[in-house]
Amino acid sequence: MVKVGETRVALLKFAEAARIYEACSATLHYNSIANAQSLASLLVDLGDMEKAQSMFEEVIAMRKSVYGVHCVPVAKTINAYAILLAKHGRMNNALQNYEAAKQTYNLVPPQLVRDPEYNIRCKYDVTLINLNIASIRSKKGDLQAAIACYEDGVQGLREYEAELTELQKDPYRAPDNGRNTAHKHLIAALGRIGSLKLKIGDNDGALKAYMTLLEEVKEDSPSASQTEKAKAHIKCATIFRQKETANSHSQSIAHLRQALDMYTAIFGPDHKDTAAIASSLRQWLAEDQQ
Repeated sequence: MVKVGETRVALLKFAEAARIYEACSATLHYNSIANAQSLASLLVDLGDMEKAQSMFEEVIAMRKSVYGVHCVPVAKTINAYAILLAKHGRMNNALQNYEAAKQTYNLVPPQLVRDPEYNIRCKYDVTLINLNIASIRSKKGDLQAAIACYEDGVQGLREYEAELTELQKDPYRAPDNGRNTAHKHLIAALGRIGSLKLKIGDNDGALKAYMTLLEEVKEDSPSASQTEKAKAHIKCATIFRQKETANSHSQSIAHLRQALDMYTAIFGPDHKDTAAIASSLRQWLAEDQQ
């Protein structure tokens, strides 16, 4: 275990271990590959991106030599590299590696992924990659592509939840909390779709995404999802307020009331956001009475 503040010491020890593995002609052994990947991660943390990139490329080459070009271990390594690059702001390189990891996953021969649970986990990895790609494309201003990736992610998360539920029917299977994590990703992705569609002027598409989000969040959903639901009520209220269709204003009031109730429960009546929603509600009610 590498402790905080000991990164450079750990780097030296990993480098020493790598020399020992090489001296023992064990360069194709799993431990040597794992050691090299840990070394690469430490180099990224230290900001030595040039050496880290070289090391990660070496690790990926080693995994390909052991497992083959199109295999899950190679895909996981490329994905791990992409995550680290994104963490350190190298968005263009991260995007390239996410795309490469996704392509590698998709080219894994089916016969290499026979176990149903393993197959589900691999598809879930691809879904998370889609969400990460969507996030980067959104930051780069490629909103249409970001929306498409988020929508792919939502579809993947729904499939994962359904397949995991099916696995849970096995009475001998231990409980799995993976569905809860996937559900939080689903709610967040629907919120991002709504936000991005608002940015491109697709209010109806945004409303559809937010309304779907409202349906997905249940009473037992995590607090983070409850907060997303409260925000979605505000978005729905605003969109309905701008419509001139029958009952649109009454729907906007209803959603703002729901938002106020949720914000009061989550943040308290004295929170600045709760107070702002209460003020908007009073204003809207007064306008409708004129």
